[in-house]
Amino acid sequence: MGIFGLLFGNKKKTFQMASDAVDSVKMGLLFYLLSECKVNFDESYSEILATAVINTIFSEVPSNETGKKFIQNETNIANIKLVIEKSIKPEEKLKQIITDAVRVKSIVSHGLSTGLSEDEFVRQCRYPIEQLKKFQILQKGGETPNLSDFIINASSFMNACKKDYELNKNT
Repeated sequence: MGIFGLLFGNKKKTFQMASDAVDSVKMGLLFYLLSECKVNFDESYSEILATAVINTIFSEVPSNETGKKFIQNETNIANIKLVIEKSIKPEEKLKQIITDAVRVKSIVSHGLSTGLSEDEFVRQCRYPIEQLKKFQILQKGGETPNLSDFIINASSFMNACKKDYELNKNT
């Protein structure tokens, strides 16, 4: 295998661990937002809305037709912005974990995708940061979080949000 095989193998594993941690933040955010959305909306709508908020924050295209149709409706777009404004923007710790996740996601996207076109680079790496600025949830700084700390924090965040969701669900 040689040293290059070990080096690139570890790089790929590191990027995968970072990507998994970003997914943990998204799952934690889903648990958090479901509880928040259910206060004002029915359960079915809350699930779609929470997912749309996460897609918006992370600059991701909906993966199915329901999601694609959802974001074409002006009322739904207004509700996405409302949830960000009322449930995310006031929460400093939430904004920090989201900012860290978007920064890590951008680095992972760039690191795993060699030969990106300029448009694709902007979509994967720059646009997510611009989205956070637009919604005023980007935390100051510009440093990439320590990867080991981020992985631990992402897992803790997801577990805490899941636990809170399950407690609220049973009350």
